[in-house]
Amino acid sequence: MVEEYKLLTEAYDGGQLDHQEYKAKAFGTGLYVTISRLMISIPYENHIIELVNEFGLSNTAKVEMKIQNGTIPDFEISNRSHLMNLFSINKQYLIVKSNNAQTKLFLEKALDISGMKTIAKENLFEPKIKTERIDGSLFIKTEYHLQLTDKIGAAKALIDFHIEIIDNL
Repeated sequence: MVEEYKLLTEAYDGGQLDHQEYKAKAFGTGLYVTISRLMISIPYENHIIELVNEFGLSNTAKVEMKIQNGTIPDFEISNRSHLMNLFSINKQYLIVKSNNAQTKLFLEKALDISGMKTIAKENLFEPKIKTERIDGSLFIKTEYHLQLTDKIGAAKALIDFHIEIIDNL
């Protein structure tokens, strides 16, 4: 698995991969679990896209990017449940919310170009993506679980999604 992430990182100029493994005590059980943490850093146009995957207890991933140049209206992207899509005529797996109609259209296009719509449709890929302001700085933060088949595809799609945003700031 680390080799696959290494290949993904090498596909982007200046990408760096850091892998750490350590043992942690599982809360309340007395058992020790090996936790594997993969950290990917992708520099692009004065921005840094940081992805952290943690396997072991939580099996979660986070992607974070600070907007350095430009701005983007607040938005939130979440998933529509697979059960809801089963009974719905509209097979929309990712839902974009924004008060700005142009931003909403742009983000829907970026989801398509990056491949996130395909990953969400074919896997149990359920990202929660939103803008967040911290100390006057704007961040795009993403969280998702790693209980999906195509973990590398999801990571690549998220990196490409962030690159689309940077290109259009």
